[in-house]
Amino acid sequence: MTDSLYIGLMSGTSIDGIDVALVAFTDSNCQLIASLDYPIESNVKLKLSNICSPKTTQDTNFENRIELMAEMDVTMGHLFADAVNAILQQEKRSPSKITAIGSHGQTIRHRPTNKNPFTLQIGDANIIAEKTGITTIADFRRMDIAAGGQGAPLAPAFHNAILRSDKEDRIILNLGGIANITLLPKDKSQPVLGFDTGTANTLLDAWFKKHHPNSADNFDRDGRFASQGKVNFDLLKELLSDPYFSLPYPKSTGSEHFCLDWLNAQINSVGYNIKSEDIQSTLLEFTTQSIVDSIKSLKLLNYRVLACGGGMHNQFLLSSLSDKLNLDVQKTNEFDIDGDYLEAMTFAWLAKQRMEEKPGNLPSVTGAHCDKVLGAVYLK
Repeated sequence: MTDSLYIGLMSGTSIDGIDVALVAFTDSNCQLIASLDYPIESNVKLKLSNICSPKTTQDTNFENRIELMAEMDVTMGHLFADAVNAILQQEKRSPSKITAIGSHGQTIRHRPTNKNPFTLQIGDANIIAEKTGITTIADFRRMDIAAGGQGAPLAPAFHNAILRSDKEDRIILNLGGIANITLLPKDKSQPVLGFDTGTANTLLDAWFKKHHPNSADNFDRDGRFASQGKVNFDLLKELLSDPYFSLPYPKSTGSEHFCLDWLNAQINSVGYNIKSEDIQSTLLEFTTQSIVDSIKSLKLLNYRVLACGGGMHNQFLLSSLSDKLNLDVQKTNEFDIDGDYLEAMTFAWLAKQRMEEKPGNLPSVTGAHCDKVLGAVYLK
C-alpha cells in the first residue's frame, strides 16, 4: 500500500517556534519522515505574548486587541504556510503529494469552564491552503467543546494509537508550555485518561526571560538559573494552593491563567522579598510537584513514564521528577517517537482522521459526551 503523507503544524503556549512534521501513514503504522523547527520573529512573539496575556502589563499604550488579533491571525497564517513550504523545499516534495495539512494554530485563549465555554486559536487556514496548494484542516478543538468537552488535550488519542502497550501501564508526559499527562492502561478494556497538570515551561521561561533579557537563550537551559537558587516553601505553598489543582479531571488550562500576573500575585502574597533565582528554583519545584501529584492521583502501582516536548531537554527537571516518582523518567525517543515533534505528528494524524471522517477526540479525556470528528476543512 502506498503511504499517505500529511503535514502537522504545532505552535504551543511557549511560542518558541513552529514545529513541522512530515508524516507517512499506512493502515498499521506512522513514520516521521522529516521535521523542521521554523522560527517566529521576536516582534511577532512579543505581539502574540501580549495578546495571550490577560493583562497588558508590558505596554500601557497597547493598541486595540481585536485589530491586533485579526492582524496576527493573518501573520500566523503566512508563517504556518511558509513553514510548510520550507519543509517541502527541504525534502524536495511536491505539494500534490501531500494529502492534507493539520494546523493546531496559535492558542490565544482557552476558557473551557466559562458559562459560555470557548477556545480560540489563530493562524488563518485559508492563507495556508492558498499559499501551499494543500488542503488544510484547522479549528480542531471547538467541536469537542460544542459536545460538552474541554477541547483539550487532544494528543492522548494519538498517544493511544501509537504508544499503548498490553505489557505495561504507560504515562505520556508532555512538557510543553503547559504540562499534560496521558494514562495508557495495559488493560485495553480500561479507558485512556488525560489532563493538563498545570504549567511546565510557561512560567519557567517567562521568569527566566524577565531576568535575562539579553540572553541568547529564551529558556533556562538545563535549569542552570534554577540551580543557583533554593526553593522558597512559603511561595511553593501559595503556588500549589491554586484552585485548579483541586479540580477533578477532565480539565485543561493555559497560559492565560498561569501567567506572570498570576505569579506576581502569588509572590506578593508571601509578604517579603524573594531572590529571583530562588523564585526560578521554586517554579521548577512547583512544576515538578504539580506533575507528581497528578500522576500519584491515578493510584497506579507499576508504570512507565515517557516524556516529550521541549521540557524533556531540561535534565534538572527530569532528574527532579525521577527522584520524586522513584523511577527513571524516559523519553519517547527511546521508543522511536521523536518527542520534539510528537505534538506536530498528532495534528498530522488528526488531519488524517478528519479526511477519513473518523473521530479525533477521546471523551474519557476531554469530557465530551461522544466521539466527534474534529476540524474544519479548507480546500486548496
